[in-house]
Amino acid sequence: MTDPVGVAFIGFGRQAEFHARAMAATPDKFRLLAVSDITESRRAAAASLGMRAGSHVADALGADVELVFITSHSSLHFEHTIAAINAGKHVMVEKPFATTGADARAMVNAARDAGVLISCFHNRRWDEDVCKVRSAVRDGLLGELVSIENRSAGARPAVGFGTPDFKQEWRITANMGGGTIFDFGPHWFDQVLSLKPGHRVVQVYGDVRHLRWGDADDFFEARIVFDDGCRATVGKCDFAYLSPPKWLIYGTAATLRHDNDACIVETATTSLRVKEGDVKGDLFGNLHEAVRNGSPLLVTGNEACRNIELIEATITSARERRAIDVDI
Repeated sequence: MTDPVGVAFIGFGRQAEFHARAMAATPDKFRLLAVSDITESRRAAAASLGMRAGSHVADALGADVELVFITSHSSLHFEHTIAAINAGKHVMVEKPFATTGADARAMVNAARDAGVLISCFHNRRWDEDVCKVRSAVRDGLLGELVSIENRSAGARPAVGFGTPDFKQEWRITANMGGGTIFDFGPHWFDQVLSLKPGHRVVQVYGDVRHLRWGDADDFFEARIVFDDGCRATVGKCDFAYLSPPKWLIYGTAATLRHDNDACIVETATTSLRVKEGDVKGDLFGNLHEAVRNGSPLLVTGNEACRNIELIEATITSARERRAIDVDI
């Protein structure tokens, strides 16, 4: 006998529909019940998947709903998460978890006080590239990590990703939580943090700028220092016509470079191509197990909060044009 979790969505854009279809593929784990969205065509899309759909947040908080997926635009994540928690629902929040560290911490505390689960959809913690990098680090191929670079670049923002019937440019609009640091930053910071479990960040120096797209940032670079002295650079540029390697890591025993599909670990005498990575996490399966059986979450609220605190520290450092000491 199965016991699927009743799910609702607040916001039903393109990414939310991807999530809904993935959940619908495992009816033993999830029942799609309801959607709240202000756009009529998106409510129709939800109805086509068998969900009841309304334009008010309360429409997603019915008594049969156990889990609410927050997939509204970034600036509304805090408001919608708190509404779901106050209704006694477990919550999965699409990235970015929040747009300020204070909001992120308040969300985690509210979930704790209400006795509900809270997580963030950090699916790119299990991208093929970082899985291979983590495997090499875990197996000791690099020795002690000295410097980590995790960066990407392109010549346009992710404007075309959204649905054309809802303000498609919101991802490059500052007052809607747009900008590349809130779009890609959560993924790239999360990947770097996954290489340094148990270590705190003690200093951040940030460079965050707007040059071309919309009115939000389209370039960021954060240089962070861990408590063991390891440095890391995390960055994304949306007006670049050439890209750096996604990963470049200096260790005391070897250097790692991951570019396109090739993950190479080089020493003075050997060159090894890393072919196998960590086992990929199943965020949906884990979520069902966490709700039904109390299994530990793959992505905790505290991890999601830490991610936003790092982004906020990067923005603060850039604004003040100085390195800032932190304990994150």
